[in-house]
Amino acid sequence: MRRRRFLTALGAVCVPALAGCREVSDSAATPTPSPVSTPTATPTAGPTGAPATDGPTETAMSTASPTQTDEPGQQIDPRFGFVGVDGESPPVEADHSIDLMIRPRENAPIPEFYFEPTGLRIDVGDTVRFELATPHHNVNAYHPAFGYTQRLPDGVPPFSSPILTGGDYWLYTFDAEGVHDIVCAPHELFGMVGRVVVGSPTGPGASPVGEAPAPSEESRPPEFTAALVLSDPAMAPDAVADAGSVRWDDLADESKRLLLAAVEESE
Repeated sequence: MRRRRFLTALGAVCVPALAGCREVSDSAATPTPSPVSTPTATPTAGPTGAPATDGPTETAMSTASPTQTDEPGQQIDPRFGFVGVDGESPPVEADHSIDLMIRPRENAPIPEFYFEPTGLRIDVGDTVRFELATPHHNVNAYHPAFGYTQRLPDGVPPFSSPILTGGDYWLYTFDAEGVHDIVCAPHELFGMVGRVVVGSPTGPGASPVGEAPAPSEESRPPEFTAALVLSDPAMAPDAVADAGSVRWDDLADESKRLLLAAVEESE
């Protein structure tokens, strides 16, 4: 006889904001791009066999990255940010810092996974340093290109860090005004999501969970504990903007409760 552990959804997992949520699709898988390379636009053929163009077709949610320059702020890629290791000098000094944390949960085998602070208000053009206080996290945008409903301003590319380990840090510059909802893709269902309000609390990310634009039938909103966290009153976009910073411990316990549980099965 041997024992193995797996995760299973508890019976009643839906909250009003989660009506219609589906199981996590493969489209939410986290990409692991090269952190400092600049993507090259793929030539696009004309509709009647005309020669290919040199640039991508622009859409409301652009996936193209502008050409980087020698200016200090442009050393942080608009899609892939900048990955560094503690002790190395960063290309720019960050204006703010967010820690990626794991903390044991009382009377539960699954710990708390969270951003600290969980909500943060910054100015347009500010750079945030995401510190890997604990290993195996990433920072991922709620972007339609990743299969999510749109929870960041129009025109923002589908930014993401690779999976990082303890001692790493990731820099990202937020150049677009509005609400940017972020997620650690491996730990989303345990509630590891955050909200960065850049300037004013506007844009699709200011919509309640489940009401943001869904470009396709496959697009899904934040689910399980992630939806509870983003729906907590302290995480309301206006509340984050007013407070400046919202700590994980500022959220109600009900908003952090697990909707997944570890179960043992014997063979």
